[in-house]
Formats: sequence, structure tokens, C-alpha cells
Amino acid sequence: MRGAPVVVLALIALPLFAQSNDVAVWVGTSRVGTTATSGSDIHFDNGHSYGVSFTHFFSHHYAAEIAAFDLRHDGVIRVGGVSAFDIGRLQMTPIVATLQWHAEHAHRFDPYLGGGLAYVRSSSIHSADLDNAGIGRVSVKSRIGWTALVGGSYAFTKPLAVAVKARYIGYEPTSGPSGSSVRLQLSPLIYSLGLRFRF
Repeated sequence: MRGAPVVVLALIALPLFAQSNDVAVWVGTSRVGTTATSGSDIHFDNGHSYGVSFTHFFSHHYAAEIAAFDLRHDGVIRVGGVSAFDIGRLQMTPIVATLQWHAEHAHRFDPYLGGGLAYVRSSSIHSADLDNAGIGRVSVKSRIGWTALVGGSYAFTKPLAVAVKARYIGYEPTSGPSGSSVRLQLSPLIYSLGLRFRF
């Protein structure tokens, strides 16, 4: 019976040892949708993305991640598929919280997927063309949406791993003055390459 406390302590400690964390930095590209309007469309080019994330592992298979990204896209209004009107740069800052399932966090190669919520904060858009048209600065509404991701990491040393990830964010904000606002079909798709540090 003297060994019972040792066994109990060992059983309590097992899930604690299974827990770990990692922080990561990400760079990549992002794509957003085109919004059709009467006789024209609002188009944003492929943009750049930068991000940071913190992930806590509850076990070898389950984790929670908090991450933030910076996305930047230059936009135009196209008529007949031809760029006719510059609307400036849209900057979005998605802040996301996801639950993840990992195939095996303790292995060198670790594919994973997840889903959760995202809050996207957007800048207004502004350009010389908008000023010349008497429109000026146009607001883009920040809002909450959902997010899903799939990715994988490869640990080339014990604390360091390289990772790739594709993330979708459901985000369709309204833009413009009330009464003549447009719902932008943005919903960013972010492709990222990252460096993860585990501790």
C-alpha cells in the first residue's frame, strides 16, 4: 500500500507532461472574393499576410490556438473585366480562436485540422479616384465570422518545426453609406508558411 501514493501522483502527472505549447510566426499570401454589382465588380488582388500564433496542447491530439494576422489587398472597380477605378488598399486584421485535432503532436510530422471563430477588423478604403469622384473615404464594417484550417508541421529539431497552413475565414462585411451599402464577398483564404517553437 505504501506505493499507492506514488502511483496516484504518477497518474495525475501524466496528462500534465502531455501538455505543451508552441508559438509561431507566419508569412504567406491571401486571396479574397470578387463582389459583383450592377454593371461592374469590386475586385481585390492577391495580398500578403503576416501572423503570429500561440497554441496550447491539452494532449497529443487536441489543442487550442489563438492567432492574429495582417492582410493587405489593393482594390479596383472593374467594368467588363477591365480595371476602371482605383479604390485603394484594404487592410484586415483577423483575430482567430480555433480548436484543433492533431494526428500525433509528439511525432516529427504532425498533420492537423481545426475550426473556430474569427473577429476581423478592417480599415476603411481610400484613394485619389474616390476623392475625385466626391466619395472620399469608404468604411468597411468589422465583424465576427467562422474559420476553418488544415495544416501540417515537421520538426527538424526538438523545439523547432516548419509548418504550412491553409485557413478560410467567413467574412462578408457591409461597406459604404447606409441606404447604398454593398456586402463585400471577401472571405479570405490564407496560405501560410511558419516557424514554430515548442516549449
